[in-house]
Amino acid sequence: MAINRMNAVFLEVMEWFDETGTELVHRIPAEGSAEITFGSQLVVRESQRAVFFRDGRAADVFGPGRHTLSSSNLPILTKILSLPWNFTSPFRCEVCFVSMKTFTDMRWGTREPVAFRDAEFGMVRLRAFGTYTFRVTDPLSLVTTLAGTQGVYTLLQIEEFLRDVTVSRLNDLLGETLKTLLDLP
Repeated sequence: MAINRMNAVFLEVMEWFDETGTELVHRIPAEGSAEITFGSQLVVRESQRAVFFRDGRAADVFGPGRHTLSSSNLPILTKILSLPWNFTSPFRCEVCFVSMKTFTDMRWGTREPVAFRDAEFGMVRLRAFGTYTFRVTDPLSLVTTLAGTQGVYTLLQIEEFLRDVTVSRLNDLLGETLKTLLDLP
């Protein structure tokens, strides 16, 4: 019986640098989970927060600084306890780093003109566009509701999500409150 001991990932220092400026959430490890050894270091930058997951549940959100992770995931004990799981640790962890910086000059707009029945002009086709700025205020909610288990959640993905929400709300607002284009400010 061959035992595959190479399927475990051991992490000792976890940190994230986003040199592209396009990542909102970065998960370590990018796929699956890892065995976090006792005394592992988590380095969180001033512009980041780190959401720590253990056994599939969010355990804590770490602010800036160097954090020593203490866990019952000791290497010798892990190998003994992992025997029933084919030497894969039953104590699996992952960390999602979230960028807390302010993202500016984000663009939104209608992809196609929106049909609007105007009381004065009949059917008209409207287009709308603009820019906005955003910043993450609740990293745990962002990870659990939008990013999920993806290895990376990018600005492009959040931009598409926010554009769809904004355009949908604009369409609702136009239909509910506006009678004619002459009423626009």
